[in-house]
Amino acid sequence: MKDNTFLRSMRLVPEVRRAFLLSSLIAMAGSALRMVGPQLISRGIDEGVLKSNYSYLLEQSLYYFIVLVLLYFVTSKALLAIGLVGESYVKSVREKLFRHLSSLDISYFEKNKTGVLVARMTSDMQSLNEFAREGASSVITSLLTILGATIAVFLVDAQLALLSFLILPLLGIATRIFRSHADKAYWSIREWIGQVLSSLQEGISGVRIIQAYSDEKTQFERFKNVNDEHLKANMQSAKNIAIYFPFLEITRVTSIAVVIWFASVRINEGTLSVGELVALLFYLNYFFDPLIQLSFNYDVLRSAGSSMKKVFSILDEEQVLSKTGDIEPQMDSNKVIEFKNVEFSYGRDTVLHDVNISINKGEKIAIVGETGAGKSTIAKLVLRFYLPTKGEVNFYGESSKNVTQRWARKNIAYVPQESFLFRGTIRDNLIYSDPKNIELEKELEEIGVLRWFDRYEKGLNQNVGERGSNVSAGERQFISLLRAVLARRQIIVFDEATANLDMESENSILEATDKVLDYQTSIVIAHRLETILNAEKIIVMDKGKLVGFDNHKNLLSKNDIYKDLFSAWDLVN
Repeated sequence: MKDNTFLRSMRLVPEVRRAFLLSSLIAMAGSALRMVGPQLISRGIDEGVLKSNYSYLLEQSLYYFIVLVLLYFVTSKALLAIGLVGESYVKSVREKLFRHLSSLDISYFEKNKTGVLVARMTSDMQSLNEFAREGASSVITSLLTILGATIAVFLVDAQLALLSFLILPLLGIATRIFRSHADKAYWSIREWIGQVLSSLQEGISGVRIIQAYSDEKTQFERFKNVNDEHLKANMQSAKNIAIYFPFLEITRVTSIAVVIWFASVRINEGTLSVGELVALLFYLNYFFDPLIQLSFNYDVLRSAGSSMKKVFSILDEEQVLSKTGDIEPQMDSNKVIEFKNVEFSYGRDTVLHDVNISINKGEKIAIVGETGAGKSTIAKLVLRFYLPTKGEVNFYGESSKNVTQRWARKNIAYVPQESFLFRGTIRDNLIYSDPKNIELEKELEEIGVLRWFDRYEKGLNQNVGERGSNVSAGERQFISLLRAVLARRQIIVFDEATANLDMESENSILEATDKVLDYQTSIVIAHRLETILNAEKIIVMDKGKLVGFDNHKNLLSKNDIYKDLFSAWDLVN
């Protein structure tokens, strides 16, 4: 992570800044202690060994041992502190990302694949976790050690320090070249591993078709080609390392050789001691060893930076609808929903044309039409998942553009075609809108569906797996419908919500709905004859246009498109 990505990353979670600063100070203390050791060795050689003052040598050795013990505890504390800060940081980022994703407009999720978004929360977070656990402490301690070693070298002898670092500009150029090639190799590896995984997924998912057409050889060749390209990318990365790291070692050896050569002259002249030379050699190793370590950590650092950029790409998405509108309508008007000359477009494609509808309180409305006629788009506008491109959608006389998202979510319920249950119990799912509800059984008894749950061993306390995996599609749909009904919202939208129900279950839910929805306005995208006949008014859509809005009897006698649709339904049913 570098440049603005690094700075943004630090600003993203301000609550960990103090802990990060504290852990860095501890690491700095460890780096400073590490610099003390060579000085003690230097004195021991000059004043102890060379002068045969063994008591002084023993004294310095004792000091050195104390420094080593302190260094052990301080370094351990620093590594732990940095690791904890890193883990806390990743935890906070993951929570911020989830909170932001949960608040984004529905349009964002329709434009972005679920798998990609899940990858942001899993693989990219894993990359950050790896950096937090291992890379962060290594990078910080390495940088501090390099800084400490640089200062220490100059304090021992500025002239020799300058001589030893003369090669550094060349090292800087080589590092820049290496990073450039390493970046290219990194992105190439990421790209081709994606191709490998995609090819693998395609081969496994389509294995029946592949075998049916005896196409195993072709599919293998496709997989082999992308796998070969991935190998080439990895080989290029290996070549970069094979060139750069020996260069680092040559630089280290050359720098040390230069110091020893000139130091020998200075020792003979009496302007440098043997102990100071030994200290210089220690410090030079303290400089180059972490530099090499940083090079090894470059891929981890690069991966973390890439992951943060992807995280920011989501966090930068605007919450348009949640920030639009500041009015909560007074629900005393009889006219609940009104479409006035409504048009709607997905990009350049206009899917609704000049739609005018007025729906009153308590009305049960069905929407019919061929696939692509605009039924679901009307439902999404009612749910305030979208705002109209032109015209107005009004709730109780207030434009949806001015109505708060909070009001819409509190007063409009939704049952999608593909029902969704959360992990927990059936009870948890039914009281999702009101977790403190303690009268669930009474409510279910009143609307005549309590006995439906006798099919489960634990009744309402039956556990539900992830996405409701341990109950049938029809049962999931029934529970989802009841969840919406029991929420008692002012407006409820059913998007072909009874498609997977058997006739008995559908009749049960329709009866329950009739008992509960007396004061509610319901809109149903219909797929069954019974649903149409139960509706007070029917919206007829054709190619994005409203071509009928009346009761069943009048539409059947006057509307040719509706007559054709109804005839088709009648034949099916």
